[in-house]
Amino acid sequence: RVTVTGSRPTSLPIEIPTATEAVTREAIEQRINATDSSDALKYLPSLVVRKRHIGDHDHAVLASRASGTGNSARSLVYADGILLSNLLGNGASFTPRWGLVTPEEIERVDVLYGPFSAAYPGNSAGAIVDFVTRMPERLEAHVKLKGFFQDYRFDRGEERYRGHQGSVSLGSREGAFSWWLALDRLRNEGQPLVIARGLVPPALSGAGTPVSGAVPGRDHLGRNVVHFGSTAQTDTRQDHAKLKLAYDLTPTLRASYTLGWWANDAERGADTALRDGAGQPVFAGTVNIDGRSVNLGNTTFTESRGRFEHLAHGLTLKSHERDTWDWELAASHYDYATDRVSTSATALPAARDGGIGRLVDGRGTGWTTLAAKGLWRPQGLQGAHLVEFGLQRDAFRLRSREFTTTDWTLDANPTLTSRFEGETVLSSLWAQDTWRFAPGWRAVL
Repeated sequence: RVTVTGSRPTSLPIEIPTATEAVTREAIEQRINATDSSDALKYLPSLVVRKRHIGDHDHAVLASRASGTGNSARSLVYADGILLSNLLGNGASFTPRWGLVTPEEIERVDVLYGPFSAAYPGNSAGAIVDFVTRMPERLEAHVKLKGFFQDYRFDRGEERYRGHQGSVSLGSREGAFSWWLALDRLRNEGQPLVIARGLVPPALSGAGTPVSGAVPGRDHLGRNVVHFGSTAQTDTRQDHAKLKLAYDLTPTLRASYTLGWWANDAERGADTALRDGAGQPVFAGTVNIDGRSVNLGNTTFTESRGRFEHLAHGLTLKSHERDTWDWELAASHYDYATDRVSTSATALPAARDGGIGRLVDGRGTGWTTLAAKGLWRPQGLQGAHLVEFGLQRDAFRLRSREFTTTDWTLDANPTLTSRFEGETVLSSLWAQDTWRFAPGWRAVL
């Protein structure tokens, strides 16, 4: 018995004059110790994900050779047609929603470099990444457990930060119907991301509380500074659930639905290296370091807590005749069901028990995409022309409100201080024709 299994070589347009790269599920399992979907891009050329620690949810932006980490909106990330890129802003904090895809469900990852296809909007200047997730052909179940740790030292001995991850997935196919259910939980302690510091005053002074523990150094301009301690040490707890359903209406027409849920509770702490004469930690106030007076504000060391719950829906109807005509209808919606970040404005350590603070609420933010695509082969599969065309509508909604609170740990008595709202809609009608007019030659319009 000989069994032949075939699949489309890529999910991206291939009849265009640009470079494409791919990594398969087998390569990810064998060569990449992936903790999330962004790790699948780790060894692809001319790409980097600015991932600072495992579970980095708000700064892990995608950069390419043509577009750096400061231009996050110049690359596009999709998963089965669902837009994961956060195009509500452009910068290090507008990261793709990597948590909506787990490494276990990836069938392949395709990357197209540069804006060489009319099928994508102007945000494709850097790269287009498409995660193709798989559906089972028979009953299968998977369980995976991981553990990790890292050592870190700043000034007062060595710290060890730990994490673990567990995932369970189950799927099957009965006739024309297939389904897949995946659950994932991640807990990780990241290293501190910011070192609190201040310039060394040129004049001697006896003002302030004498402290020890400051670490001298220089900043990027060569100026003398002292390091006070560390902030933004993240403890993240993330849960992910994914349900995928597919039904073959005919041998060449498939309908599929995807529901993704991602939740994250993240706490960011701070630790001071400064100690007073009694050995107690010092977080704020005027201190005296080696005969020089330095002022520490109430927010030199801050702590914050984030609570996030995001939902994604995707629906596609796709034909694969591999004849004169093929077509696809796709719709997706991404919703910030809960998106709250509370930050202390009271000096530590008292802030750990409450006090005034700031709340940023992004609930209601999200985006919706609609797309209709067609593919025409006038002379069949071996013909000289391949014509692709489509109609798209991408709508983005920003909702952000900022409050002051009397107790930042409880978000008590919120008072609105600012509000940001906006909507952007991109509608596009596109077409491209690839003409193979001679052996080894092609022209694309």
